[in-house]
Amino acid sequence: MHLFFIVYEEVLEEEIAALLDRLSFERYIMWEEVKGKWKEKHMGTHVWPGEYHTVLVVVKEDEVERLKNEIKDLRERFPADELWVWKTGLEEMF
Repeated sequence: MHLFFIVYEEVLEEEIAALLDRLSFERYIMWEEVKGKWKEKHMGTHVWPGEYHTVLVVVKEDEVERLKNEIKDLRERFPADELWVWKTGLEEMF
């Protein structure tokens, strides 16, 4: 099992939701209205508008490449929008 942490600009919310539905993941947690700075600064204010959203997804070994390909496709279709993914092994879940 693997754990994917996905951070994206709020404008990609519908695309990420559709991706999660398409891949039928059994376990994930979403956070909305996350503030921060990575490539751009999005703090939800008039000075730094916009916010990030995040998803933490538990992914089975045989689903890893499919998720990676879906993320690559999103990046190609929306090159101006911020989208990052971190993947790590999941040793234990209880």
